[in-house]
Amino acid sequence: MPLMNPVPVFDFNVFLLDAHPDSSFGLTDLLGIGAEIAKAAIFGTFSEATGLNAEMELEEYREGGNNAAAHKFIKWGKYPNLVLKRGVTMNPDLWDWYYTILYKAKNPVRKNGIVLLTDRGGGVSSLAGGPSSLGLPGLDKLPVALWFFRNALPEKLQGPGLNAKSNEIAIETLELAHEGLWRFGPSMIPGLGDVADAVGI
Repeated sequence: MPLMNPVPVFDFNVFLLDAHPDSSFGLTDLLGIGAEIAKAAIFGTFSEATGLNAEMELEEYREGGNNAAAHKFIKWGKYPNLVLKRGVTMNPDLWDWYYTILYKAKNPVRKNGIVLLTDRGGGVSSLAGGPSSLGLPGLDKLPVALWFFRNALPEKLQGPGLNAKSNEIAIETLELAHEGLWRFGPSMIPGLGDVADAVGI
C-alpha cells in the first residue's frame, strides 16, 4: 500500500490556482478543489519540481551561569523558492502570468499551488471499480503526498538555452517565491487519522 511503501518520484502533478484575497491560509482552494482545478490555467505540465523544503530560523540566548549550552528559541519559518521545469510548447501561460504581474498597477495575481505525488499503480478509478470522470491529470491515480504553497509570485522565469548543435528538449524554468509550504496527509482528514490508528497504519 502507498501509505506504507515509498513510491517513485516521477509520477506527480502541479496545479497553480489564483489565490483568494479573502483567505488568510488559502484553504479555500483545497475545499473547492474540483471546481478550482477545472478552471486553473496552469496545471500538470511540469517535468521537475524542486524546493519542497521547510526550514526554521532559531535564535540563541546564552544564559549567564549556564555553560552547558545556549537556549534555542524559534524566530520564524523559512521557505526557499520552488523551482518548476517543463518542456517548451506553444503554451505561453507562465510568461503571460509574469507580464501580467509586472505591468499591473496593483494587486498582482498571486498563485496558490499544489504539488501532488501519486502512485504509479492502480489508482482511484480501479478502487472505485470504474474510470474516473474528472478527466484531469493525476486525479485518477491514488494520491500519496500533497504539498500546498500559498501566495506565490514568479520571481524568475528562464527560457531554454538554445543551441543548434544539440538535440536536447527545450526546457523553461519557473522560480516561485511563496509564503509557506504545508504537506497534507490522510491524518489531516477529520476522522481518518483515528481510523488509521485503529487499523495500525
